[in-house]
Amino acid sequence: MTLVKACTMSDLEDGEIFKAELADHAPLALYMIGDEIFATADICTHGEASLSEDGYIEDGKVICSWHDGAFDIRTGEPCRLPCMDPLQTFPIRIEGDAVFVEI
Repeated sequence: MTLVKACTMSDLEDGEIFKAELADHAPLALYMIGDEIFATADICTHGEASLSEDGYIEDGKVICSWHDGAFDIRTGEPCRLPCMDPLQTFPIRIEGDAVFVEI
């Protein structure tokens, strides 16, 4: 695993999705829920939509607005059809103001 800086804490807002553009890797979606931060693949496994651009957070789930499917932000597991394949999740590490993702 490689530790990659995804953003700073000031880039994140509670209840919002941040798109992390990483060198040599597909974009990731970062979520701040209260004082916790999570990271998943940015592209919906059902319809190729960007979750950071076309999704929203509701009750700990990211909802893809293309077809109203949903994933658990913590685990990446699909929790509403038509989504059936899980999102890849990535461990987060905070160092000072920097948010790192293990790739």
